[in-house]
Amino acid sequence: MAIDPHAHIIPESWIEDIRAGRLGSSVSIVPGDGTEQLVTKFTVLGQERTNAYPLPRETYDLEMRLQDMKRMGVERQILSIVPVLMFHSLDPGLSLDIAVSLNDALCALVQKHPGDFSCMATGPLQDAPAAARELERAVKKGHVGVQIGANVAGRNLDDPSLDPFWAKAAELDVPIFIHPAAARGFEDRLQKYYLSNFIGNPLDTTVSVACLIFGGVLDRFPSLKFLLSHTGGFTPWIRGRWQHGYGERKEPKLHGAKDPEQYFQKFFYYDTIIHNADCLEFAVKTLGAENVVYGTDYPFDMGDLCPAREIPGLSRMAPAEQERILSGNARSLYKL
Repeated sequence: MAIDPHAHIIPESWIEDIRAGRLGSSVSIVPGDGTEQLVTKFTVLGQERTNAYPLPRETYDLEMRLQDMKRMGVERQILSIVPVLMFHSLDPGLSLDIAVSLNDALCALVQKHPGDFSCMATGPLQDAPAAARELERAVKKGHVGVQIGANVAGRNLDDPSLDPFWAKAAELDVPIFIHPAAARGFEDRLQKYYLSNFIGNPLDTTVSVACLIFGGVLDRFPSLKFLLSHTGGFTPWIRGRWQHGYGERKEPKLHGAKDPEQYFQKFFYYDTIIHNADCLEFAVKTLGAENVVYGTDYPFDMGDLCPAREIPGLSRMAPAEQERILSGNARSLYKL
């Protein structure tokens, strides 16, 4: 049986809070085309934005989720909120209120189903000290990790203002799950063909990894551990270019970073969501089976929702490697 640390949810109790208007007007649920929609209003770089996201039953219906887990051979999901709910662009106070309500709802859900679920927290990274305090509170309540966006309202993850959050995550010794939610800086060229997801999301993750390395974050906080969604974006495939460039250019050394090959396996874990047998085989071979973790991106269509042992490329691994990828690495990373 597999353990899935890349599984998203909207707690049904939290949805009821939204329906009742208990969290203000920045988040609402409205009728949509065939399904309800979650509507969010936020400000990015001084611009007001409104986004609407489908709200299929799978995001909150526990009976459907448990049936799917059984079909897929998943023993446990480590639940994280649907990424659009991270709200790194909202007013920090409102974002904190939402994070607290979500974290408490996740804990309550896990307490009702301790054999099926664990959970990881969220927090208002636009106010790193507040996010650090909320992370500590959430971990004391039972969260085993934290999910963050690949950028914070357009700021990269090497922004010095985030150091209080990194320090708290290191102190608590909990893994940090990086998931893209609102890629910034290249939206105009990715509007067609769903490129915002096909390219924008993995690119956002890749930028976050580069900034953590070259920005000196990993040297300042050497005990941090990160789980990267979607096999790390483009990171496994572009690492040679970074290594070459480090030897040729002065810019990557501005914050005292070592050559990038010193970081890829020490600090990062990579999930299996790459949808290609050759690519998964390459990732396992070059990153190490001990650094690859099963994941599904449940319940979304860009995820890998087939039975766990049928994910493309897994059968090419030795039995011991398969077990590490499907469950062993997640058990170790999240101390299950």
